[in-house]
Parts: sequence; C-alpha cells; structure tokens
Amino acid sequence: MKRLCTIKAGKRAYRIIKDEGLKKERIQCVLGAAGGPKWLILYGLDKLVYSHFLQKRKTPVHLIGSSIATWRFAALAQKNGAKALDTFKERYMAQKYSLNPDREEITAETVAIMETYLPDSRVKEIMQHPVIRLCIITARSKHLLTNERKLPLMAGLALAALSNAVSRKLLALHFDRYVFYDERQFPSFIQWNNFSTQYIPLDASNVKKAIMASGAIPLVMQGVPYSYNGTATMLRDGGLVDYQMDLPLTLDGGIALYPHYSEHIVPGWFDKALPHRKPQNTLDDICMVSPSPDALDLLPYKRIPDRHDFYTFVGNDAERLSFWEKALEVGQKMADEFAELVESGKIKDRVVLL
Repeated sequence: MKRLCTIKAGKRAYRIIKDEGLKKERIQCVLGAAGGPKWLILYGLDKLVYSHFLQKRKTPVHLIGSSIATWRFAALAQKNGAKALDTFKERYMAQKYSLNPDREEITAETVAIMETYLPDSRVKEIMQHPVIRLCIITARSKHLLTNERKLPLMAGLALAALSNAVSRKLLALHFDRYVFYDERQFPSFIQWNNFSTQYIPLDASNVKKAIMASGAIPLVMQGVPYSYNGTATMLRDGGLVDYQMDLPLTLDGGIALYPHYSEHIVPGWFDKALPHRKPQNTLDDICMVSPSPDALDLLPYKRIPDRHDFYTFVGNDAERLSFWEKALEVGQKMADEFAELVESGKIKDRVVLL
C-alpha cells in the first residue's frame, strides 16, 4: 500500500504525538518555507491545516514563513481563509509571461496576483484576525546588494554566495533579517541569533510591502524599498536568510506544524548548492509533513513543480499547467491521508523521529 505522506517530528514533538496524537490545542505555530511553485504540492495540506487546526480555535497561533509561504499564510489569515487560498491558487496558476520576461514584467505580474487575492479591503482582516498572528520574514540587503542595476547586484550575490560557502555566519555580512510581526503577540518563542534581526510591527501600511519583499527574488524581481525609523533600506526575499525554517524554537509543550515539500531542511537559499550544510537548530518541537517517495512517483517527471518550470515550459503554458494540476491532485491525496491519520489517531504509528 502506497504511503503518500512522510511524517517526521523532533524529540519533544515526537513524544507528544506518540502519547496523544496531533491535537489542535498543541499547535502553537505553523511554519512555511520559501520555494516558489513548490508550494502547489502543499495546497491540499494548507486547506486541511486551515479547517482542522486553525478554524474554530480559541488560542492564538503564529503563521511564520518566508517568500511563497508568506503569500499562502496571508491568504489563510483573512476572514475566509479557505476562499482566499482558493483565489490565490487560481490566480497563481493563471500567471503568464512573455518569452523573455524582465524584472519589471515579473514584478508587475506578482503585484497583480497580490491585488487579486489581497485587495486593500482585506488587509484589516489580517490585522484583526481573532487567533492568527502573521509573521513575515524578509532580508535587508547590504552593500552591493542594495543596488538594482544588474552587474552590481550580480557581484553582490556572488560575494554573498562565496561568504556563505565558507560559513553561514558570514552571510550576515551581506544581509540582516527584518521580521514583520503581529504586534498583538510577539513571537518570543523564537530566539534568532545568526543574523542581526530587526522586529517591525505589522500595520495597514506595511503588510503588503512586507509580503512583496518576502518573495522578491534578486535578479528575478525588483527589491522593495522600505524606510524604518528614518533609515532607508532595500528588502528582498526572506528565503535568503531563512529558506526552509531552521529556526531556534522553544515552545514549552507546543508543536510547530510544518507542511513541507521536502523531507529535509535547507537553512538558507545559498545552501541549496551545499548538501553538507545541515540545520543548526535542534528542531525538537517540529512536526513536519512532506511528500513521500511514493507521492513523487505519481508525479510527471518524478518531481514537484519549481520555479524553473517557467523556463522548461516556456511558450507552452498548457503543458506547465497540466503538470501543476497533477501536483495539486497528488497533494490533495496527501492531505486526505494525513487527515485520516490525525482523526483516527494512527499518526502515532506513522510518525518517525526527525
């Protein structure tokens, strides 16, 4: 029998799940990784997380992510999160570009996606949500990386990649972390220590800027200028500093639920090319749900969608969309399996140590 979900948990979360299953009251935060179209395999899980763990709860829950995860979570944090997520998915699937799009074209299409699923009238719903607390990770650029001209920006990225190859700590020479958080409840259970981190309260004037910045991939999209405390900055994709949520969590009996498209955690965007670079934190409180090898076998090309699909299927949107629709279908089967495991209590038998 095929198993479409892989469920891994850190030591503390593993003990809790083995004792009592995965209960809504135990979920203190939901994590989300950067990764562009990779999120499509998680669409079904996102809907399940919303209906099973977020709706009708009485205690606050933090949704913490970078890049595309921030876009997903900004949908779930609206009054009707399920409908907003559907709208986001439909508009995301519908994006189209010329054969050789520049940053201006890609940025304009990204803005159009945002305005479809998060118009100004919906921003206040995020700010006033009874229990969801949105937390958006962005990267503040330094030195050459503040430049929007191609050659200086490329040089800055090359220097950042070289620094990171020597040590992840050296990446702090090129980026700071800017975290936009719901001022009603500061996420004190995260003790970030590998980058200089600036915490900025979310308000109606910066929610959409923070979301745009969190997904602003250098050289692909324009950065987002932002001024804080009188200092002008250039914000870019949060995945540059926190790609797949290697976060120092201390939840004190809570669980961080992490729907993820991979069985592994890559700390930063530049670490994708460094297979030896492992998470630096213990991940004790995380329960991670990801596609199993059986799930990948059901997909065309035996892989999930990614950003390179725009180049692989250039000029052939129909084939790209067919592939993406298959990922949504497999992702829904994953979600159905996970729901049955949670509701029946059989998750106790399926969870393994992370």
